[in-house]
Amino acid sequence: MKKLLCLFVTAAVLAPLAGQDDGEFTKGGTSAAQFLKFPVDARSSSLGGTHSGIYGDVASLHWNPAGIAAIDRFALAVSYFDLFVGIKHSFLGFVTKVGGSGAIGISAIVLSSGVIEETTIDEPEGTGAIFSVMNYALGLSYARYMTQWLMLGATVKYVREDLWHETAQAVAVDIGSVLETGIWGMKLGMSVSNLGPDMTLEGQDLLLPLEQPGFTDARGARLKTEAWPLPWRFQAGVAVDIIGGSNQTFSSDVSRVTVLSQYEEVNDAGTRGNFGIEYQWNKMVSIRTGYFSGYDTARLSYGLGGSFSMGTNQLQLDYALVDFARLGYVHQTTLGVKF
Repeated sequence: MKKLLCLFVTAAVLAPLAGQDDGEFTKGGTSAAQFLKFPVDARSSSLGGTHSGIYGDVASLHWNPAGIAAIDRFALAVSYFDLFVGIKHSFLGFVTKVGGSGAIGISAIVLSSGVIEETTIDEPEGTGAIFSVMNYALGLSYARYMTQWLMLGATVKYVREDLWHETAQAVAVDIGSVLETGIWGMKLGMSVSNLGPDMTLEGQDLLLPLEQPGFTDARGARLKTEAWPLPWRFQAGVAVDIIGGSNQTFSSDVSRVTVLSQYEEVNDAGTRGNFGIEYQWNKMVSIRTGYFSGYDTARLSYGLGGSFSMGTNQLQLDYALVDFARLGYVHQTTLGVKF
């Protein structure tokens, strides 16, 4: 068992340092539904996109559905990500306990472009028409403890992209696992996300009339568009409480320091890595920082979190600031409540 854990941790830490391409060819832009790749919560964003070893929060609905098994009551979370040039990314999810060892959850991810003015080659200053892009994913998740230390979970989700009059849609599946090792507060997580068919745009703008001299076909013709795969993603990571938390060797009732590392393989981006560290004081205030390795723009991230008790209810507020290099800094806020 210890040898297996050592191999897993070594892979999670060192694999992200591997090169992702040869510098001549990349797979960027070769999959649909790119909005599924954005972090949905501020805590993970501030930890460099790391979540594999985290469980017991609503954001697990997106990252690793197995993690919701550790939620022992009704939990709700909403997150807002202010991206670039008016693009907004939002997440809403709730989880409730079912049975003695299971949990069920519902989630929604929405990306909106805002209003865009139509331009054409003939009218580069604008035609006066406006349109928008709206992408969303609706998911239903279930997870349970298989043993005292192993959680398994799965999500079925409906994914849709609307681009003016054109639409692409698919049904996808996520599966995941979380292992509590009991060794130095170490948690291991693995997940595979966005398993599903290719997406193809269809809509009224792809219909063209057939008109030739002396001949007209009212049925018209339909332009054929290429099919694009979903952004398939495999993640494996580790979270270790080096001080406090579930670490019994270096215990602390006041402070907890957690180090996280994650290996990620994406079908349109190759190998990437995520690293993060979180300090929590008195189970109330958290300070976080992280690093995105192998990403085109995202680099360092920073964040704060606060946990407040209101009777039997618990309120969690998280904030993240992510450096996207030439694209500038973006802000993300997440509010969570457990009843």
